[in-house]
Amino acid sequence: MIPLSASLSVFWLTAVLGVAPRSAFAAGDSPGRGGAKLYAAAGKVDITPDLERETIWLAGYGAAGRRARGIHDPLYARALVVSDGRKSVALVGVDSIGLFREDVLAIRRAIGWDEGSGYVFIAATHDHSAPDTLGLWGRFPGVSGVDRRYRRRMLDSIAHLVKDLTESLQEAELEAAGGPIDPAGLSRDARDPVVIDPELQTARFLRRDPAAGRARAVLHSRSPWRHNGARGRARVIATLVRWSCHSEVLGRDNLLVTADYPGELCREIEGRTGGACLFLNGAIGGLLTPDVDELGAGAKGFEEAKRIGQAVARRALAMLHHDGARVNGGPVRFDSRVVRVPVENSRYLLFLNSLVFGHRLLTEDGVPLPFWKRWWLPIRHLAVFPLPASLHPWVETEVSRVRFGPVDILGVPGELFPELAIGGYDGRYRFGHPLVRPTNSQPPDLSRAPRSPYLRERMRSKYGMVVGLANDELGYIIPSYDFIATPTRSMLPKPKGHHYEETNSIGPSATAILLKAYEELLKR
Repeated sequence: MIPLSASLSVFWLTAVLGVAPRSAFAAGDSPGRGGAKLYAAAGKVDITPDLERETIWLAGYGAAGRRARGIHDPLYARALVVSDGRKSVALVGVDSIGLFREDVLAIRRAIGWDEGSGYVFIAATHDHSAPDTLGLWGRFPGVSGVDRRYRRRMLDSIAHLVKDLTESLQEAELEAAGGPIDPAGLSRDARDPVVIDPELQTARFLRRDPAAGRARAVLHSRSPWRHNGARGRARVIATLVRWSCHSEVLGRDNLLVTADYPGELCREIEGRTGGACLFLNGAIGGLLTPDVDELGAGAKGFEEAKRIGQAVARRALAMLHHDGARVNGGPVRFDSRVVRVPVENSRYLLFLNSLVFGHRLLTEDGVPLPFWKRWWLPIRHLAVFPLPASLHPWVETEVSRVRFGPVDILGVPGELFPELAIGGYDGRYRFGHPLVRPTNSQPPDLSRAPRSPYLRERMRSKYGMVVGLANDELGYIIPSYDFIATPTRSMLPKPKGHHYEETNSIGPSATAILLKAYEELLKR
């Protein structure tokens, strides 16, 4: 049975686009021939927790969760399915702190696509006022805050939404735009070196009426769209937006469920265009945080979330209006690699059994760890510190790449430091801030920083998007030269300088392993 919320999402799609769900391709179509045809459908499903039936601990801050006391605004999973008739990709953006690899695999199994013909790409907005889905923010430190009823309902709803949209594909055209925006008042970097990813990238899918020709949808003051004098012939199916900033305008004192600024961003775009909005967060490690006086709760916090979300939304729409280029959206291509990384974080090793629902624990060679080792390894780590590297468990994660035409999306399974994506060690992305703060008691040694080419350069696409928290959440992915952690069981006391991110990273080895995998992936 399809959940009511998923059914409503298809109704929403039908009502907005003026089309009834149908099979993907009409009789006589020759989808994908010469890359001439592209198909798309988009919608959303409500994944707001039910506080009367589900016990919700809010994620994102400190070592313990915050019991949710109410709902400020709804949470959604939004999906965009794109196909050339031969291969299909589902892009899913979830108002969530993050999803683990086992969650993504469960959704893919429920959707049931063949590996060679379809790929499901799922990214979280990293919402710090959403339910704990990672098992890190329960009532007490080290105790999971995951409500399994909520988790199952969320995963099922996403799978049903994608399956529904697959039956609602419409012939589409694609516009794309991208470029830097001034981050002042929007985002800032809380860790040296100051590198703020300024790239805002966007793509828009339009339902194509063959009788209308290739017409362009633009904004209109009284209507969310206009079609160069041919109103009604083209509709916005979806607008895809990629930008980099933690979803944490609402700080640790907030006790209300909210989608933070991504929710406001999507509301603004959906209200103005009539189509769906899919937000994908970028390289947010480092730490890219909202540029507000202070992260807070109450009316001011929600006003700031609205201000930032609406500002980024309007810049994306203006970018499409002024610089959007009609591009050939085919062929649809996807590629991914499964890689193994060691669990080196001392805190994660102590509470290993709380995290196993998200990853299978393996040896370095990929052999599943015996059940008893889930308990024995933490005890061994606690009793005789440190746990030898030869005993560290490993987990599988995934690096991914999705392309439709010139739009190139690289999926990163965690919170990538922006300097690993775009460089900036020379100060080009500091935007008036000091590259290294004079108050830093342990400044990074930039002479040891990695050199070009960086990930974004390797993509060689005008519309390249580095997307974080994609298909997994390994925590912060930190440049190896500046990974500094206290070698104790609790990783305390804190080292000098700003090294909070190390306590929420799977470990220093992951960075080199992932970058090597991307190097191989981008050669294809």
